[in-house]
Amino acid sequence: MAGILDGKVAIVTGAGRGLGRTHALALANEGATVLVNDLGGSGEGFGSDPDPAAKVAQEIIARGGRAFANNDDISDWDGARSLVETAVERFGALDIVVNNAGVFSYSTIDTIARETWERTIAVNLTGTAAICHWAAVHWRARGPAPGRAIVNTSSPAGTHPTSGSPDYCASKAGVAALTMSCAMELAELGIRVNALAPMARTRLTEKVVVFKDIMKPSTGGFDRRAPDHISQVVVYLASPLCKFTGRIFGAEADEVYLYDGYSANTHANNNGMPWSAQSLQNALTNVPSQDRGYAIATDLRYPGPHPSDDVLNALEAVARGEEVSLTPLLVTD
Repeated sequence: MAGILDGKVAIVTGAGRGLGRTHALALANEGATVLVNDLGGSGEGFGSDPDPAAKVAQEIIARGGRAFANNDDISDWDGARSLVETAVERFGALDIVVNNAGVFSYSTIDTIARETWERTIAVNLTGTAAICHWAAVHWRARGPAPGRAIVNTSSPAGTHPTSGSPDYCASKAGVAALTMSCAMELAELGIRVNALAPMARTRLTEKVVVFKDIMKPSTGGFDRRAPDHISQVVVYLASPLCKFTGRIFGAEADEVYLYDGYSANTHANNNGMPWSAQSLQNALTNVPSQDRGYAIATDLRYPGPHPSDDVLNALEAVARGEEVSLTPLLVTD
């Protein structure tokens, strides 16, 4: 039986483990040839190991598919170029890019080390942008053609940032914005660009104590946190069946939801006069200090409304000269 991606060539970054592995297997199962890229480093983005990528490529080949392992460091602009060139040289084409590679470590903005910040941004955001760049350069040189797709990986922590990982939140918010921009620029080449904000069991989510219970594998029935569910959304976004571009898809278990840009429900007007601090204070007097809050997962609600009462109470306590301590939502062992 023919797969919906027969004849397509795909790159999947961070494909040696977790979501990347299941993405690569799912694409191959639908007929795509897959370049399995993974530096093989730690979940924090340091070190390297060629084995994870090699094992996934071998797994695809053992199932009758076509695959090749690659260990280029996509956080390096030239490494990203090498990866795209390898796909074209090895398989003669490139049709699909899945930017999945990502790293995470716990810090607050006052404790984070420069090295950690720079590595997170380099892998999660710059790496995604670099692959998009070199793939777009390749496609533009060949002219417009249908059936091209880029699938980037944002996060619920990027669409609705939380406390405890400012580098990760910033990088994933950047991926969402990058996706929207690239979709506008690349449509003329026949390229659809969408992003995922997934919630599944991975090395990254298993580090977060607040996720400890909800990430456990189900003992029977439907395993809501299995990464395989997310990979079927990737297959759809990469396939000709998808009509969307420039959209951010939340994906969790059997649920898919689309984010609706950056909404601004509050509007104030100063009747053609320049604002002053006092006039702004007057105009915003009746605007609530909190929005409606949001969910990180269906069974894990961010303390809504947002910012939480604890945050507002802390500001008031400090104004009174009191000391207060807030516990970040994202905490690790």
